[in-house]
Amino acid sequence: MKFKILYIPLFVVLSLLYGCTIKDPWSDLQNVYPCSPEIPEKIENSDFIYVTHEALLNNRIVRNYTLCFDKTKYAARWVAYPLHKSYRGNSGRTYDTRDVWPYDPEISSSLQAVGKGGYSGYTRGHQIPSADRTATVDLNKQTFYMSNMTPQAYDFNGGIWLNLEDKVRSNMGKNDTIYVVTGAHWENTNIKAGKYPVPTHYYKVVLKSHSGTSVYSAPKSDLRCIGFWMSHRATGTLNSSYCKSVKEIEQLTGFTFFPKVDVDKTQCVPSQWGF
Repeated sequence: MKFKILYIPLFVVLSLLYGCTIKDPWSDLQNVYPCSPEIPEKIENSDFIYVTHEALLNNRIVRNYTLCFDKTKYAARWVAYPLHKSYRGNSGRTYDTRDVWPYDPEISSSLQAVGKGGYSGYTRGHQIPSADRTATVDLNKQTFYMSNMTPQAYDFNGGIWLNLEDKVRSNMGKNDTIYVVTGAHWENTNIKAGKYPVPTHYYKVVLKSHSGTSVYSAPKSDLRCIGFWMSHRATGTLNSSYCKSVKEIEQLTGFTFFPKVDVDKTQCVPSQWGF
């Protein structure tokens, strides 16, 4: 008897949760590739530090996120991560931040902002949101590493940027996975919070399969991707004017996104993402 598989969320979940145990995501691309399609192409730069964080989830070690830290900016250029319901638990943060904002143990503390002091006049803005990692304390705690923080304006962090994070999460289906890269961009470093350059722009690029199947086995026509580009001065209502193609954001940032997935990066259809 022939069985036709119409929907394969389990493949995504298993490859995501059980296959990601490599500290350096570029040390063995053949093995890490099935569980990290969103990791941008590596750029050899002496100022860049690449780190992958892992944590225990459902008795398995899983990849939490991967980042590209820029020593000259004291912050991550991008943070890449899968978004799936298995990473989310209760409705709020599971890690109490009243006492400590920890340094990333994989990066010299001299390159990171002081957690308790934060940034003078700015909030500590997450790149991978705390709300995307609420399944366990360890997953959530890692989102508070100072390597994941940038100096963000209060109104931006609690306003339109928060709305964009909510919008991305709203596109997460019941069993499928969205692949996200969140980044900070500096057109200049004239504005600083203490010694820390303040980003002039923020962005996200996201990828998913329309049917919910693996992004590797889905036909090209089934793959959806889009980018979001915002000035750090942006306020008001989130709308489609902030949408760009992934290709455009590649040109703006110099990074290559979704390098191992055969997806049309020139597409930009806001209605497919709830706009």
